[in-house]
Amino acid sequence: MSKLPERLRELMHEKGWNQSDLGRHADVQHTNISDFLSETHVPSYGNLIKLLYTLNCSADYLMGTEDIHTEETLFPVLPFSQRLRDMLQTNGISQERLKRELPVSGSVLYKWLSGKSLPTAESLLRLAEYFGCSIDFLLGRRR
Repeated sequence: MSKLPERLRELMHEKGWNQSDLGRHADVQHTNISDFLSETHVPSYGNLIKLLYTLNCSADYLMGTEDIHTEETLFPVLPFSQRLRDMLQTNGISQERLKRELPVSGSVLYKWLSGKSLPTAESLLRLAEYFGCSIDFLLGRRR
């Protein structure tokens, strides 16, 4: 996650925005933007998605797994619970194996799969690394 603050600053600069401007445009509290910039907190799933659409960038660029910011057209985000189930099935990975190898608690995995909670940006990064895919692919933005 170390590139998130740097990328946020860069994209804010390109738009001529300060923290309050970004917060207003993304409908994210400016105090949260400050926390992301200072690495005090990582974005929630919802705030990450808002930032991606507001800044018109890929999750992979914003989180630092890609170094090139392109203006490519990305698909809308798919429901995460379904996307995670699809990823497990496509890769032939059981829930038990994911819990053991990621590692993630059974209750957290259950909540993700049932749609009762969503991963943080940091957890999305770990999941993408685990599955060997881009964060945007994991979100369903690239297919």
